[in-house]
Amino acid sequence: MKIIQRNEIQRIRQRHGLSICFAAGLLLQQGMVAAQVPSAADRGYMNIDESGGAAGETKEVQMARAIAAGPKRVTDAARIVGSDAQGKTMVLREGKNGFTCVPGNPKVVGRPASCSNEAARQWSADLAAGIPSPTNTVAGFIYMLAGATERGESGSTITVGPQWLIVWPFDPKATGLSATKKDSGAYILWAGTPYAHLHIMGQPIGKAVEHLAADHTGHMPAMGVHDGVAEPKADGKPGTGEPADMQIARAISAGPKHVTDGARITGTDAEGKTIVLREGDNGFVCRAGSLKIVALPPQCSSTKSKPTIIYMLAGATQRSISDPDDKKSPALSIGPHWMIMMKFDSQTTGIPETYSDTGAYVMWSGSRMGHMHIMGIP
Repeated sequence: MKIIQRNEIQRIRQRHGLSICFAAGLLLQQGMVAAQVPSAADRGYMNIDESGGAAGETKEVQMARAIAAGPKRVTDAARIVGSDAQGKTMVLREGKNGFTCVPGNPKVVGRPASCSNEAARQWSADLAAGIPSPTNTVAGFIYMLAGATERGESGSTITVGPQWLIVWPFDPKATGLSATKKDSGAYILWAGTPYAHLHIMGQPIGKAVEHLAADHTGHMPAMGVHDGVAEPKADGKPGTGEPADMQIARAISAGPKHVTDGARITGTDAEGKTIVLREGDNGFVCRAGSLKIVALPPQCSSTKSKPTIIYMLAGATQRSISDPDDKKSPALSIGPHWMIMMKFDSQTTGIPETYSDTGAYVMWSGSRMGHMHIMGIP
């Protein structure tokens, strides 16, 4: 690993015109910073500082571009920061929800419009200051819903589509999430460093809608949708009696192939007791679940990541999006999704609490079991 003096870091910042130089693997060692400087493709569009738009742009133009970067529930009350006629940072509009939106500079590669919460700006400031590990104690959120540009390895300009970021040190191996950039799904950038973070491509918020399981039997391709309890066998015992290969197939349908290939798989025996159907060695457990019990879908869970990641790529059923103790409401049908099992606050993240077939939502917000659902395939 190359050792870079602090004054050299400063020269790098100046050379690339960034007040925030994102360098992967920052580690403070005896007054020096050990760093792997990101490639040209990496270090561009993560600039969320407050230097704002191009000098001379009108307030209205800058505000419109900044507002386009975030979901309406964020931008309606966000502070907006841009530039004056001399290019100096100025507040274009005060805010009250903890988010700051900036217009970026469309004339400069790697200067996108973005909206970020307080935790994300703390993370950004720590990285700019060369602190070995970020000090944000909750996940940061950054929205770049108008897309971005970055400089490719060959020097060409690359256009990146709408995306949103969760600033938290996710690990690819432990979570099963990709470390390779892609145009859809999600991936972890700067994996293996304290500043690793998650990019999720596309829009974070979809149309609020709910599906009754009874009306949407085709909503979950790998499951039959029922609203009852497991049917007992002839002798009255609760066992499923399903063959192992059928249960294994259902468990495997819940996760991405690179997760399920090495996962331990569990199901039930003829007496209804949990048994291991196949041993695994990659830190994931896939469960066959049940076709007849609401909220018991096939799923694959990480056992070594913090937070836990759960995949339900075959869909699921649930009684309530808001109440984890609801045992009586008609079953809802939930499309393929994956979950981040840590508490998220809807107000500070900008993520809604209502179900949608696309984007993301916070489930059971404010409860002991609150977590985030991200719809689709990661």
